[in-house]
Amino acid sequence: MAHQTAAILVIGNEVLSGRTREANAFYAAGKLFEAGCKLSEVAVIPDERDAIISTLNRLRNKFDAVITSGGIGPTHDDITMESIAEAFDVELIEHNFIVQAMTEHFGAEGLNEGRRRMTRVPQGSKLIRCEKTIAPGARIGNVYILAGVPYIFESQLDSILHQFGDRPYRRIEIEVKLAESLFAKPLTAIQAQYDDVEIGSYPGRCGPDPCGKICLSGQNEGRLNEAVKAVNAMLKNIIPA
Repeated sequence: MAHQTAAILVIGNEVLSGRTREANAFYAAGKLFEAGCKLSEVAVIPDERDAIISTLNRLRNKFDAVITSGGIGPTHDDITMESIAEAFDVELIEHNFIVQAMTEHFGAEGLNEGRRRMTRVPQGSKLIRCEKTIAPGARIGNVYILAGVPYIFESQLDSILHQFGDRPYRRIEIEVKLAESLFAKPLTAIQAQYDDVEIGSYPGRCGPDPCGKICLSGQNEGRLNEAVKAVNAMLKNIIPA
C-alpha cells in the first residue's frame, strides 16, 4: 500500500549554519503533494549520531515513511548510514553490488577508503538506484536514505515516488486585495465547514495597498470546488476598509 503520510529528515551541519540553502525538502514537498502523500513534518538536524537516531526513531514511528537527505558521502562527517543501522539495530555492511559497480567504474585501484564508505548500507536494505549516480541510496523498513546533493536527491526521489500517495492533491489560489483582518473570521467559518480542504491565507503586501492569496488544496475535487465558491462569495460581500 502506498504511503499516505511522510516526513523529511534533513541531515547536515551546512544547512544549520546557513552555508547551504536547503532545497531537497522543498522539492520533495512538491512531488509528494502531486503524488497525494501528505508531508507532515520536516526536521533539520546536525551530523550527530544521537540526533540522527533519536529523530529518526520518532519520525518513523509516527508517519508511514521517512525520507532522509544528506550524510551518505565519503567523508568523516557522513554518518547517516551507520547511524540508521544503529537505529534499526542491524550491522552496517558493504553491499556487493555497490562494491562491484564502483570497482567497474573506478577500477580496483580507485576504490579508496572514501569510496568504500559509500558501499556500506544497513543490513537488510534494498538499494535505491537512479541514473544520476552509481552510489545508490537505500531503504530499510519505512526509511528511505537519499543523498544530500540536490540533483542526485531529486533523481533518487523520482525513482521511488510510485510508493507514495494514490490520490493527488489539487491546489487553487485566489488573488486577494484586502487586509487579512477583514476576512479572517468568515474564512475561519469556511474552514470549519470544509475540514477536508486545507485553506491558508498568505499576504504578499501589507499596509495601505494590501494584496495576497488564499490557497485551497484537497484531494476531493468536488469539495475543493465548493470551498472555492464559498470563499469567492465571502470575498464579494466584504467592503474594503
